Amino acid sequence: MDTLSGFDFVALDYDGDGKPTSTTLTDLQQHVASHGTTDLILMAHGFRNNASDARRLYGDFLGTFRANMVRPELTARLAPRTFAVGGVFWPSKPFNEGDKMDEGGAQSLGDAGDELEAARAQLVAMRDEDVKPEQRAIVDQAIALLPQLEDDAAKQDEFVALLLSVIDADEDDPNEGFSELKSQRGSELLEKLRAPIILPTRRSDDDGGVQAIGGGDASGDGRPLFIGGLFKSIAGRVGQFLNMGLWYTMKKRSGIVGAEGVAKAVRTLKQGNPALRVHLVGHSLGGRCMTACANALSASPMIRPDSVSLLEAAFSHYGLSANNGKGGRGFFRDVIEKQVVKGPFISTFSYQDTVVGKAYAISSRLAGDNTKAIGDKDDQFGGIGRNGTQKCVESTTQPMSAAGRQYTYAPNVVNNIDGSGGFIKDHGDVTNADVTYAVACAIATT
Repeated sequence: MDTLSGFDFVALDYDGDGKPTSTTLTDLQQHVASHGTTDLILMAHGFRNNASDARRLYGDFLGTFRANMVRPELTARLAPRTFAVGGVFWPSKPFNEGDKMDEGGAQSLGDAGDELEAARAQLVAMRDEDVKPEQRAIVDQAIALLPQLEDDAAKQDEFVALLLSVIDADEDDPNEGFSELKSQRGSELLEKLRAPIILPTRRSDDDGGVQAIGGGDASGDGRPLFIGGLFKSIAGRVGQFLNMGLWYTMKKRSGIVGAEGVAKAVRTLKQGNPALRVHLVGHSLGGRCMTACANALSASPMIRPDSVSLLEAAFSHYGLSANNGKGGRGFFRDVIEKQVVKGPFISTFSYQDTVVGKAYAISSRLAGDNTKAIGDKDDQFGGIGRNGTQKCVESTTQPMSAAGRQYTYAPNVVNNIDGSGGFIKDHGDVTNADVTYAVACAIATT
């Protein structure tokens, strides 16, 4: 048995179909049975983490979480317990954003030839790594069209149609925008990526959110995102479109891993130890993974995780709603309606989360949304890690505070925790003591 930040730790590895790629679940079963484990924390990383990044995330989180466990207001409830941790490792893949793209940096004007080669490299990687063998010839057709796209709308339409046909998106979720993409001509989609987008990082009014701006600099309340950028050729916009396709693929994959892989692991572990408390913790698309896990556990016979903690989760802010305002039901609505989560269900969000913000800004821009603030809390396309749950009556919202102020969590609802006041400074800022204290309070309540 491995250890990580003082916790007994097992790596649970899955492929893109949610199938285990190791036998470590058996090791975890045996450990739980032989060590009197009372609480199991299952953690899932986001879409930009490789194995070493994920392990670092887990270690940093568990380090501050352990320090919070011995705080006087929590130690009486947590000290008597015996913990183990299962770290989920799934095949995620980051955007090709360049050295200065992280957290919404602006892309400068580049050489048109370099943009063409960069787009070609992305397409080759897509062909070799991301699509099924029988789809590789389709990507080759797109690669052949790439040099012919400039000022040729018909070839742009053909090019985008080829790529959309191989993007592995979850088309059953109406709140993620893929159906809107497929309903448009490729030349229209690429044209929408011409103008940059400004993403505010502090609220200036009640609407806030992501504003579509035709030009300007990065000063003031926002910064230009990688979407649109300032490109010398259409190839630069193709690169951003490919990023969007990869985002949809990773969203679907994270859900499959949660529903097929992690949920089955929970059922196996609970079957051998019914009294075991199970706590699901997910960051970014790992939040989608763990919500998909809880959703799958709602099927008969229902297994109820003792707590769920979503940290800057990357899925639709309508994902848990009964009605998105247009008659659409949230993809994970069963988690709420069936009261799957036995104890606290918490979800952090932050206005400083530019990663979730920009991902949904792309969805809104490409879907043709004309709201004042694209990707904000009132937009059809917005992320839970940026805005919290929306149109979900079974939810509450409270501000995050410094570690030491105990939280009161309502049962059978999503407890949104707003970290915008400097507690969550960016998408990855989920391992600091204030965030892990909120999770520790949730676990202590069970």
